[in-house]
Amino acid sequence: MAHRVQLHNKGIILLLQVIICSFLFSCTSAPALPVNSNNPLLQLQGGILCYEGKAFTGTVYRLYPDGSIARKTQYADGREDGIMQGWYPGKVLQENRLFADGKKVGIHKGWWPNGKAKFEYMFTDDEHNGTAKEWFSDGKLFRVFHYNMGHEDGLQQMWWPDGTVRANYVVKNGQQYGLIGRKLCTNTVK
Repeated sequence: MAHRVQLHNKGIILLLQVIICSFLFSCTSAPALPVNSNNPLLQLQGGILCYEGKAFTGTVYRLYPDGSIARKTQYADGREDGIMQGWYPGKVLQENRLFADGKKVGIHKGWWPNGKAKFEYMFTDDEHNGTAKEWFSDGKLFRVFHYNMGHEDGLQQMWWPDGTVRANYVVKNGQQYGLIGRKLCTNTVK
C-alpha cells in the first residue's frame, strides 16, 4: 500500500512538472525570420513586444519607403535584447546600441549623416555609467559628462559651437561646483 501511494505521488509530481513546463514554454513565440515593424501581428502588451499574442523572440526591422533598412532590433521574450542598429537614408549608419533583457548596457554610439561621431554613452543596467560624450555635426565636442549609475559624478564640461566654454563644473557627493552654464535671473522690476 505504501509503495502504491509513493508511485501515485511521483505521478502527480511528474504531471505538475509537465504542466508547469508547458505553461512556461507556451508563453514564448519565436519566429526565427525577421519581422517588419508594421506587421499587425506585432503588438506591445504591457511593455512586452508580442507576436500573435505571445512574447516575441527574433529581429524586428523597419524600412524606408524606398525599401532600404532604417532600423533593426533584436528581441528575446518580448524585450530588446542584443544589438539595435539604425541607418539614415542611403544606408549611412546612424546608431548602434546594445540591450540585455530590455535594459541599455555597454557602449551606445551614434553618428551624424556626414559620418562624424554624434554621441558615445556607456550604460550599466539601463543607467548612464562612465563617460558620456556628444559632438556637434562638424566634429567639435559639445559635452563630456561623467556618470556613476545614472548620477553626474566628477568633471562635467560643455562647449558652444564656437568652442567657448558653456559649462565646466565638478559634481561631488551630488553637489555642483563651478560654472554650470545656467543664466542668472535678475529682477527687472523697479
